[in-house]
Amino acid sequence: MKAQTFLQLPPQLVEDSASNNGSSVAGDCFDDDFLSDAGRESPSNADSLAEDSDDEAVAVSSADMARLRAMSYDRSRDRRCDCDEDDDNSHNTNDSRDQSRTRPRTRQRPQLRIQDVDLALDMGGDNGGDGDGAYQPLVSILPRGTKPVRLVGEGAANAVFEIKLPPGSRVGAQFQGKLLRVAKAPVLGRAPTSSDYYLRQQEFFIREIQPHLGEHAVSQELVVLHKSGIVDDLNAMLRDMNHQRKPKFQGSFIGHASWGFLVEDMRPNGDDGSILIEFKPKWLLQSPSAPKGAIRCRQCALELRNYLKTPGSKSPRPERRPCPIALANPDCPQQVASPFRIAPQLSALQDDARVQAILDKIIHHKAIQKLRECQKSLDHVGPLLPPTNLDFVVAMTLRDCTCFALVPSNDDEEIKLRFGDFDFKDPEKKFNHWRGTEQDLIEGGFYTADWVVCGDTYYHPPSLCSLEWSGKPRVGDAVILLMEDNTTKHNKLSSYQKNGSPSSAKTGKTVYRHTADLAALHKGLEPFKREMGGAQSDSIYNNPLRCDPRRG
Repeated sequence: MKAQTFLQLPPQLVEDSASNNGSSVAGDCFDDDFLSDAGRESPSNADSLAEDSDDEAVAVSSADMARLRAMSYDRSRDRRCDCDEDDDNSHNTNDSRDQSRTRPRTRQRPQLRIQDVDLALDMGGDNGGDGDGAYQPLVSILPRGTKPVRLVGEGAANAVFEIKLPPGSRVGAQFQGKLLRVAKAPVLGRAPTSSDYYLRQQEFFIREIQPHLGEHAVSQELVVLHKSGIVDDLNAMLRDMNHQRKPKFQGSFIGHASWGFLVEDMRPNGDDGSILIEFKPKWLLQSPSAPKGAIRCRQCALELRNYLKTPGSKSPRPERRPCPIALANPDCPQQVASPFRIAPQLSALQDDARVQAILDKIIHHKAIQKLRECQKSLDHVGPLLPPTNLDFVVAMTLRDCTCFALVPSNDDEEIKLRFGDFDFKDPEKKFNHWRGTEQDLIEGGFYTADWVVCGDTYYHPPSLCSLEWSGKPRVGDAVILLMEDNTTKHNKLSSYQKNGSPSSAKTGKTVYRHTADLAALHKGLEPFKREMGGAQSDSIYNNPLRCDPRRG
């Protein structure tokens, strides 16, 4: 495929993410643990088939108005995080989250009570056409007669739609370049989605995300859907295209609600030759709670675990996924640090100098550096200890956001890079999952494994992590992941056998035992087979830094 041909291809519908735009490859974004959506903040009250109410209830209650005024006050303040300043200081990573920096500091101003400030909330008048494209009201009102045009993306908890305002609408400028993001209904027959869900998400965005990322965050604002009639139209569209949706999303619908979000539309204009590259940066630094002898970063360890757990799935092997800490690491071999790992759909164009330059610009973009600084500043302990403040939750949110890079056709123009998908994750629901995942990675040997063994065959782990190719040759026991056949089919509990006490009986090896579908695993790992004799292989997987399994 020629570069020019590919760069003219429109992005496809993203299937695994409710991001605010499409993707150039289906299924390229995954949750922190793609096998679990536990703990993601979702509306507790929703009725996917409820009709819009025509009663005369006030769409914005007095309590909601107070929260909106508080958000308006917060947005008007000069709130900026000090992550880059914190990076210049050393941190003590003792066993206490109290060592972490607490809240994002704001520039000092005279203390004012919110009730002393006259904050007029713009509720969607016709003063949005200021012509500069920067108009962002705190709250907009969706005009009755607005219709959905297409489903842009959907996930387990949300869906994103392109919408079209009725002809002659006076607020067209307000909705220009924006998409409608709404919550799905988790359970049929519930009451309408409460305003608290949407207000809580927006409070989190304004108070915790924007101070850190600023202009690098996809813009998001509240929109009142009350009496617009849009929810019924959205669900009608989902019904009509149900057979075209990913199987796990079929039959899910939008919860009846008086609120939604307007999010910045990052999709390319089909006429100007621009393209969108979408990926998840994930953990741009090693987990603070990773074991001392880790030779794999947190994300690569997770990808390795997930692949060995379900080798027959359609999920790509870990080496085809980006290693987050290799994004801008000049010390890795090209096959490990290649920028094409963030865009595997472009792998056929690896010899194209322009595409290479584009991806290099993305991975070295100042926004990626900023995201890394914020992740580092917000969490110095890791997910094994309970959080004592919101910093850790913000850090985990930034570790699971999506990067959207809009690449113009003209090389002289700047790449527009934004981060999105900042759903608040309730720590009371999510922390056990975060901690359990980290414990699995540590106690299962996924951070430290030198080899994967199936029967009598040794395989190089298919992870290609930057840490595997860094530092001095490993000494001590070779760490083995011994995969044994899982004869109990369709039993999730038996697909991963947790081993809290690996065996190391003076053999020169530390062995962690796991179960899997060995037939599928042998097939998937064939390119990584270790040749035990003869000349040294020149394969990229032949890493001279690994412990030799024959020692001892």
